[in-house]
Amino acid sequence: MQIKKSRLAEVGLLFTAIIWGSAFVVVKNTTDAVPTNYILAIRFLLSAVLLSVIFWKSLKKLNMAYVRNGVILGVLVYFSFYLQTVGIQFTTAGNNAFLTAVYVVIVPFLYWFVRKKKPGVYNILAAFLCIVGIGFLSLQESFSVNIGDALTLLCGIFFAAQIVGVSIFTEKQDPILLTMLQFLVAGAMALTAALLFEEFPQKLGSGPIAGLLYLSVFSTTIAFLMQTVGQKYTSASKASLLMCLE
Repeated sequence: MQIKKSRLAEVGLLFTAIIWGSAFVVVKNTTDAVPTNYILAIRFLLSAVLLSVIFWKSLKKLNMAYVRNGVILGVLVYFSFYLQTVGIQFTTAGNNAFLTAVYVVIVPFLYWFVRKKKPGVYNILAAFLCIVGIGFLSLQESFSVNIGDALTLLCGIFFAAQIVGVSIFTEKQDPILLTMLQFLVAGAMALTAALLFEEFPQKLGSGPIAGLLYLSVFSTTIAFLMQTVGQKYTSASKASLLMCLE
């Protein structure tokens, strides 16, 4: 039974990668019409509402431990996606996708730091290959990295921390409730920043509206739910490898 759950988790994480991979172009196009924090506020708060309606029974488990862990994950999710969404405005969708995937290298080492589980030789080899790949992709003629690439790399670090956090917290807690809470926290942070620093566009075409709905329903609600549930039944390192296929 455990092996079956592990295999299903891996399939779910693979579909997560497929959805996220398709979302980079959607994000790139949507940022042309909607400010960054409004995009994040809409996608995370709408996802939190959808999950609360569908899985309302999970709310009965809510306690301070869930709130604490939900806040931690929510803060990490917010900064991950804020940096990624801002970064994609200054680089290509391909660069943004590849550089975000630096988390696949960071996760095993961060998990080692937190849980004292040493990464294997393949993790070290992957780190070397990823650094070489980042150099070929991002370094310009002057051997500099543009601001979009730098922000995206920083996003990868925050996302690595989120993956490790999910792996640890779901060992004893309901992944669905954790997903709801992290969306609520991330959405509240984004909405606060949006109201303080950004102006919502007066008119939205069908393209941006469709993009926001896709990001909210598929790229956030469905994909993150599969990520959080899937990580409960597989290792953080394997999860990061599957998700980097985006």
